[in-house]
Amino acid sequence: MDKKDLEELEKWKKQKMNYVETYGIDIFHKKKKTKKVKIAERLFKLTYKIAKTLLIILAFLIIILTFAILFWYYNYIYERLHAQPIKVLSGMYNKHIETVSSNTDEDGNGSYKLTVKENPEIMFNVFVNWSEMQEDYSDKCQKYYFNKWQNSEKNKLITEETINENGILTYSQYIEVQTEEEVQNAVNLLYSFIESTENMFFPDWNLYLKIENQRIYPFYSTNFTKEQALEYSKEQFNKIMSNLGEVQKESEELQNIENSISF
Repeated sequence: MDKKDLEELEKWKKQKMNYVETYGIDIFHKKKKTKKVKIAERLFKLTYKIAKTLLIILAFLIIILTFAILFWYYNYIYERLHAQPIKVLSGMYNKHIETVSSNTDEDGNGSYKLTVKENPEIMFNVFVNWSEMQEDYSDKCQKYYFNKWQNSEKNKLITEETINENGILTYSQYIEVQTEEEVQNAVNLLYSFIESTENMFFPDWNLYLKIENQRIYPFYSTNFTKEQALEYSKEQFNKIMSNLGEVQKESEELQNIENSISF
């Protein structure tokens, strides 16, 4: 290698050093860096394709779910708007319901008197006005079974019933209690009533204990045993009494302050 070649080599090395210092890249490793970049690019493209595929599948599932919900909602509204109370109530109560009489227009709006095949003695009313439907099957069941119930203490249940302008019954019963002992006796009595209904009790019956203006529904769940209902009722009773005590205490303190100010 002659002098000229050495000068060219030295010049090239200086250019390389300047390039590295300026850009932070060693041109001797250019091929290796390019290979890594290519691998990274392939991985990125593959990840992008997978993510894109998953997004398409997710979008497809969302579209199917949306159409399913719209289809269900359409059928629900169709049934309500086209006045099919028998179909709606049969599904709601899982009973075979039959028409006794009806007074409706050509669209099915109006009043119906219906009964259940399992017990034709229970007749109830339905009023339909397009998407609005009022019915009193549960209330009529409660009244029917209460009237059948043979118990010398049934007069302890206070009954309230009203009928609105469309002939729909609202029926409720309660027992007033002031002590834990009265709570226990009341729960036992309500349980006796429920047992007499031949498994026809509905949790939505207005059947409760009353303390002041507050209510306790011992059997708000059909899965409650008598013991669970009693435990729940006592717990709620103690909470209510505690709250009433605090309110009374605050009221007395406020009254004392007012009296001291007036003097």
